[in-house]
Amino acid sequence: MGFQTTANTTTLIAKLTPLGRKLLVTNTNNLITKFALGDSDANYNVSDELLTGEIPAIGGNLGLNSTTSNSTGNEIAIRYPLLINGLGGNLKSVDPASISVTSVVQNIGQNAGITGDSITQVAINRNDDTDPLVNLFASFGLPLTESEKVTYTGKTFSMGGWADTAISGFANNDIVVIGINNSEYGETLDGKEIKLDLTTSASSYTLYSTFQNKGFGLSSEDSSYRDKSPQTANLGLSVAFLVSDNIMTPNGGDPSLSWATGFGTNKPFSVNNKSLYNLITNSSVGLSADSVVGIAYLNKGLLVITEPSIVSGFNETYSGASGTSITLNSVATNVVQNITCVAGRGEFGTSSNPTWRTGDTVRISEIGLYDNLNRLIAYGKFDRHTLKTTESFASFGIKISV
Repeated sequence: MGFQTTANTTTLIAKLTPLGRKLLVTNTNNLITKFALGDSDANYNVSDELLTGEIPAIGGNLGLNSTTSNSTGNEIAIRYPLLINGLGGNLKSVDPASISVTSVVQNIGQNAGITGDSITQVAINRNDDTDPLVNLFASFGLPLTESEKVTYTGKTFSMGGWADTAISGFANNDIVVIGINNSEYGETLDGKEIKLDLTTSASSYTLYSTFQNKGFGLSSEDSSYRDKSPQTANLGLSVAFLVSDNIMTPNGGDPSLSWATGFGTNKPFSVNNKSLYNLITNSSVGLSADSVVGIAYLNKGLLVITEPSIVSGFNETYSGASGTSITLNSVATNVVQNITCVAGRGEFGTSSNPTWRTGDTVRISEIGLYDNLNRLIAYGKFDRHTLKTTESFASFGIKISV
């Protein structure tokens, strides 16, 4: 049905008009300067107001290419605006602080059991010049030449290499690449919360994602979505690392620890004891180098496995759709402008609605947001009538996704 969705929130989500969308990319964020309230859905000859879910909608939410729309059509207007006061007029300035635009990265939520056609799997050999997928070694920042491989196999960390570190296996010629359909995740995967179950001809493995133990506070790691270690930045700026109890438990094989600990929890590191991987051994503080089995490229939606014991048993036909399952969380950036509209005492208590009479309590169902030229930039509707008398005070928080 074409009605506003029932809601419990006091924040109204407004949709931009096509003009608003156009002006938004050519103006500063002080585009919206005024607001008006309306009761175009009110018939004051009827004694009862509309309840939640009974206000007509202002448009659908489906956008192009399966996206979500935050726009209305062109033919939007407040038919019956409320009057500010006895002097007339219906436009009032928004709160001055409303020009603030904020950007917040938010969790989309765990997506469990991704299998079948939502996953692609392929084995790639670095030396197979006939396979165009070998190009991906460059995408992954993995060594391409023999001299680059020596950095991982022949130079220790103290010499500027990785031979004695947790990532020494990244020089292997054979890798397995598992791709996740981009309809299964948001802007980027959450590097704290990826779980891969993989069956090969040799065994079954469970891999988890984590970050490098680099001395950051655990609460900082909880709020991160990617590994921020400068030491491995050459592999990409949006990565996490894959580990597995089937290969080595945390802290160099401590049998009392598991990479599964803290998976899928809020504040996994600081509260739920999720393990970070140790890049190198530091015996003075009781840390032993771990074994990293692969890399998660978070914005690409690709999991790259480098561990030979896993890769050697991989077969695209055997592992197939039924042998691989992925559970993940992902994030998206929500860019919003929050507009505060204050209807004070003595304001917006009368209406231009022809059915309104002195003594009627106005029934607000809509709000319009305007620029300095009084052009409608955004329009929103409540899920029910909101009542206001001349003597009462009302403040409306309007959220616009940009």
